[in-house]
Amino acid sequence: MELDEFVTTVLTNIVSGIREAQKVEETGPFVVPGMIGGHEYAKHPRVSMKALLSSTVVDFDIAVTVEESKSKSGGGGLKVAGIGASAEGSSAAKDTRVSRIQFGVPVLLPESQKSWHETLTEEN
Repeated sequence: MELDEFVTTVLTNIVSGIREAQKVEETGPFVVPGMIGGHEYAKHPRVSMKALLSSTVVDFDIAVTVEESKSKSGGGGLKVAGIGASAEGSSAAKDTRVSRIQFGVPVLLPESQKSWHETLTEEN
């Protein structure tokens, strides 16, 4: 898998997973609840809540492999280590290097469209 595909898949799955969790009737309103202006959550270095918005930073620590091949029919390129595999080419001399990339991507968390306080009222 290419690095850009991996990052896209991870970020898309995180936001999609949050949205799916918000659809669960019993707990959905409590997953990134809306209208939380008066509540102060426990401090966490990767989460920020200001102006009624919640965000986090998704940290990536990825090992990538770079393969250079001396063969005309061989493939090369940047691959996420342990995820991408290729059986291209025949016998050829290959130079493979593994590097580590670390970066963070800020993500604005989708707010639940269900009202958490109404859910609490319904339960009582």
